[in-house]
Amino acid sequence: MEDDSGDMFKYKLGKWVLSIDECAFMDLNEIGKNKSMRQYLIESIDNWVNKKEPLITDEFISEMCDFIKSENEVLYDRLVKKCALKGISVGEGIFESLSLLNCGMISAQECRQYGEDLSDV
Repeated sequence: MEDDSGDMFKYKLGKWVLSIDECAFMDLNEIGKNKSMRQYLIESIDNWVNKKEPLITDEFISEMCDFIKSENEVLYDRLVKKCALKGISVGEGIFESLSLLNCGMISAQECRQYGEDLSDV
């Protein structure tokens, strides 16, 4: 059984997942009956980051990240944290930072939300 901080973590994780997907929330609740949420989160992230996927831009984004980190590690850390807080990929964050979305368009996150809203119609 998880302690009080584990219970709070489980609650917050559940609330966050529910805000994104009700089905995933139900699955998470089932998993939570048999496993610590903290352990499940770490195992899931480990599996996800180690999964080999054919991503065309992955290598170039990694190159950009390596360059940014070599030039200014503090800036790189701030970039990663801001992207995480916004719920976007580092590639999307770099794209936004280049101001390429300022051509009278909406942000990448708003665009995704707009697309999700349209898929409900």
